[in-house]
Parts: sequence; C-alpha cells; structure tokens
Amino acid sequence: MTPAAWKITPLGAALGARVEGVDLRSLSDEAWEAVDVLFSEYLVLAFPDQSLTPAQHVAIGEHFGDPFLHPFLTPIPEHPAILEVLKEEHEIGTFGGEHWHCDISFQSPPAAVSLLLGHEIPPIGGDTLFANQFSAYETLSPQLQDLLEGLQAEHCYPNMAAAPTTAARHPLVRVHPVSGRKAIFVNSAFVSKIDGLADDESDMLLAMLEKHQTRTEFIIRVGWSPGQVLIWDNRATLHYAMNDYPGHRRRLQRVTAMERP
Repeated sequence: MTPAAWKITPLGAALGARVEGVDLRSLSDEAWEAVDVLFSEYLVLAFPDQSLTPAQHVAIGEHFGDPFLHPFLTPIPEHPAILEVLKEEHEIGTFGGEHWHCDISFQSPPAAVSLLLGHEIPPIGGDTLFANQFSAYETLSPQLQDLLEGLQAEHCYPNMAAAPTTAARHPLVRVHPVSGRKAIFVNSAFVSKIDGLADDESDMLLAMLEKHQTRTEFIIRVGWSPGQVLIWDNRATLHYAMNDYPGHRRRLQRVTAMERP
C-alpha cells in the first residue's frame, strides 16, 4: 500500500501514532520519506502486524542510524545488534529497571531511535509509557529554560566507572538534529549529578525536572501485541515499562540506532 492508503491514528494528544497498512520489510523511497515525516511529527510510531527476521529488524534500524552493539548486555544468537527484552513468569524486576529513561544516553553521540518488536505479550499489562520532552522544555518558564541551557550532566552506565565506553557528557537541553526543536535531555537511569552544582542543588533540580518531564499531559500509554513494531525518538522522549503483569512472560526484541555525527 502507498502512503496515501495508510491508516494513521494518533495515540494521544501529547505524541504518538499507530500506522496501519505498512509492511516495514518493503518500503519504497517514497514510503520511507512518509515515515520520516510522521516520525518527526509524532516521535513514537506503532506498526502492528509486522513479520520480521532479525536481519530485517536491524536493516530497518539502519535507516535511522548505526546499530548499537551493547558492550555489557548479551545479544540474541541470531544478531549482535538485537537485545532480548525479557521478563520471565517468576521474575520480579523488569529489563533495565523501573526508571523513566531514554536508551543509551551514556554514549556520544547518543542513541537516536529504538525499534522494539513484540513477540510474547502478557494477556494484560506490560504497556510502555512515553513522555514528550519537547513539550517538557517548552512549558518551562523562560528563566528556567535559560538556566538549563547553561548546564551539562554526565550520563553514565549504572554501577560502572566513567570511561569512554560507559559515560558521556550532554547538555541538559539538546537541539534536535532533525527538527531543530529543543528538548530536556536528562534521565534518572543514567544521570546522578549535574556538573557545577553542589550535590544538594543537583539533587533538587534533578528531582524537579523528573517530576516536570513526566507530567500527565506529556504522556501516552502504548499497549502491545505480537508482531507490533514500536519506533521512538530517544532524543525527544522518555519511556517507562510498566511492571504490572506478575506471573506472565513478556518477550520483545530491541534494536537501537545511534545518532550519526
């Protein structure tokens, strides 16, 4: 089907859209241009009913950036760029922990886009929440915007010493390389302190920012089904995986495309 025949349904007022009638395995140049336009507008795109091999999953990710080979987590046997996002029936914790975060911000350049493919989905629960960080920035007072734009923070892989493969510094406000819009770029999973501030000042500002970044009006909640591919922009969103399906298995696979310099 051509882009004109796709069915596009917004997932919420803040961001996100469901795109039906698309086969991600065989997009023409025209179709990819349409996907890019939708992605720039909605930041999160859900494509139901996809049937992808691991190689096809990675190839789609390569449209957005260079596939990330995680230095600390074991990939699936079929491809080094695919991580299994798995929670077994007996497990309590979720993959990556329960934090609002963006993926792989401890690298420079950081992650651009993540592509998550659903395989085994619990009968209820296991949704993913997303928060629009353009809106989070734009609703701050001008005075606070000015303060944040002068600050940086180190993003470090949890429980690892800062090193070239585990840490990177980024401004608290990043200019999106495609749209030129400004977004708050800090998250509790990888950032513990803001440069140049006393510990208590940094803690207070980080806590205030996280509360603001995840205000209800910035958030959508996305459900899952087997075969759904969810693509999101790590440069302009935070996400959070709900851990509300005890006793059920949840298995997805993720490719992360890194921002190209």
